[in-house]
Amino acid sequence: MTSYRTFLPDLDFYKQTVSCQFACPVQTDARGYVNAIAHGEYERAYLIARESNPFASTCGWVCGAPCEAACRRGNIDAPVAIRALKRFVNDRYGVYLSEEGEEESKRSFPTYAGPTNAVDLGNSIFPASRNSLKVAQQRSEPTGKRVAIVGAGPAGLTCAHDLALLGHEVKIYDAASVAGGMLRMGVPEYRLPRDLIDLEIQAILALGPTLELNQALGRDFSLADLRSEYDAVFIGIGTYGGRSLNVKGEQLDGVLRAVDFLINVNLGGYNLDLGKKVVVIGGGNVAMDVARTAARLGSPTKGSGDLEVALDVARTAVRLGATDEVHCLVVEGSDEMLADPFEIEEAQHEGVIIHNRVAPKQIIGKAGRAVSVETMAVARTFDDQGHFNPELIPNSESLWDCDSVIVAIGQTGELDWVNAKDGLEVKPQGTLVVDRETMATTADGVFAGGDIAFGPRLIINAVADGQRAARSIHSHLQAVEPQRVRKAYFTTVTKKEYPNIGPMRDYLRWPRRQPPALPADRRVGVSTVEIGFDEDTAREQGERCLICTINPIFDGELCILCNGCVDVCPTDCLKLVPLEELDGNEKIAALMEHVSKDWSEGTAMLLDPRQCIRCGLCAARCPTEAVTMETFRFTEEIVFESLEEQNV
Repeated sequence: MTSYRTFLPDLDFYKQTVSCQFACPVQTDARGYVNAIAHGEYERAYLIARESNPFASTCGWVCGAPCEAACRRGNIDAPVAIRALKRFVNDRYGVYLSEEGEEESKRSFPTYAGPTNAVDLGNSIFPASRNSLKVAQQRSEPTGKRVAIVGAGPAGLTCAHDLALLGHEVKIYDAASVAGGMLRMGVPEYRLPRDLIDLEIQAILALGPTLELNQALGRDFSLADLRSEYDAVFIGIGTYGGRSLNVKGEQLDGVLRAVDFLINVNLGGYNLDLGKKVVVIGGGNVAMDVARTAARLGSPTKGSGDLEVALDVARTAVRLGATDEVHCLVVEGSDEMLADPFEIEEAQHEGVIIHNRVAPKQIIGKAGRAVSVETMAVARTFDDQGHFNPELIPNSESLWDCDSVIVAIGQTGELDWVNAKDGLEVKPQGTLVVDRETMATTADGVFAGGDIAFGPRLIINAVADGQRAARSIHSHLQAVEPQRVRKAYFTTVTKKEYPNIGPMRDYLRWPRRQPPALPADRRVGVSTVEIGFDEDTAREQGERCLICTINPIFDGELCILCNGCVDVCPTDCLKLVPLEELDGNEKIAALMEHVSKDWSEGTAMLLDPRQCIRCGLCAARCPTEAVTMETFRFTEEIVFESLEEQNV
């Protein structure tokens, strides 16, 4: 007998159907702002994008976009261009705008305090206007508690942002001469304008946190100093150490670490003479950006595919000038690459030559300087268990002549400031041990997040870490406990609205478009590559959204088993089956017992949510209105209750 594996939909199921929001570490309602753009409601779209993310404008430029990877439209053709649409509204209503809604002249940090923007911190603060951050801050009574934040990157600044809204006094320390962390020092300017970073930082500092630069943990103060002066400490110092290749010749002159290279270029340090030919070793976006920057002013050439970390390195190398060739050597195969295909394509357009399945054996020097890299061919990168374990092909050595070598195989934390008396536990990978939910370290009153806690990840992950840490610090200082209040409800979509949802609005006619880009021969220095959508294109791309908040809902009391909905379904995601053919958990068994003592007499409507495209044809076809299309709405609010109140 045929059996169908089934489950009953609950709140978590419907929440996960909005896959873009569910995939976002800070739960941004991407569907909400994409649909607002489609309807020309640009300021509303901005407020939705900004309410959960103080770095919304930055993410519009450089977010890794896990929302796009999860987008259900990708099951049909290609995901909605969510990140580019976020940039479209943030460029119009974000920190580039003044209080009056006019574009400000772009001034340098720290003289300009950007406008405050709407935010949903998750503690009963909800957005009403672009000024609502100030309003929210005024509603929070000062707690008298002081918090030190070490590291002015996205994790530390986000933590400062939320703590300020909760009424705490915050001071931020950073070892660099400028704030922004890896946003400024690791991301090339051609990908992320520096004035945009300045304005988002100023919007946070306008809430009250103070910033002290050129102050390094372990050099200018110790963790013990901070713990004696402040009520809590958050550490978000990033990972600025480069991982070693562990091959002969790595210490030769002309061999650079990717992070050091990017910091030097982005902060305008000493002049680098990379020579005519550069070899970048690595497989990710950082490596690619280095290569692109080094070759940016060099002679254009052609090549093929790589991984995420290498992108920034390679592209940066291209742009430094006087460089004829930039080669990126990657252990992984082209089908194993983690890099965004668009970033890979852009690197290739700018002249980066990418070689897959080659592993470095040694760096060869002459008179103390690197002159070539010897590699071996890789048969496969991962073993049968999926672990990184390259299998090298014997007698497959090759030589790659070069003037410079840039190593971009990963980053590690620099923890020489840790004292045994601090009580901090450190992982072998060079990161701090933290509780993933609270961000608490093993030292009382000390919290950590971002790359120093988990290793290099997406910017939006660091933002989420800062938010979780702020809630935990507030709980720690105020003897309160964060409680999640979840609410969900459905609103019926009337039949007259059906032409505005699903295939009835002919959304399949719109293919995904990439934002227009500067021609490759004009990509020099810090010139921005991505130009951004115009209004017509943005609205068209917003229309591609499947509107996954809309779901078909079935009322068994009204169903006459006519099978009309099944017949009309264009994706065959509906099926009427006898109850006895269901194979489910105890909830399914209890339901069947409740519905019918004789399972053979009952019938179930099955829906495959992976195939449903929310077209509404089933509801339109149903003669008894047993099927309706309903919009699922979900709110999750975090409120703080005192421990005494919880015990009452």
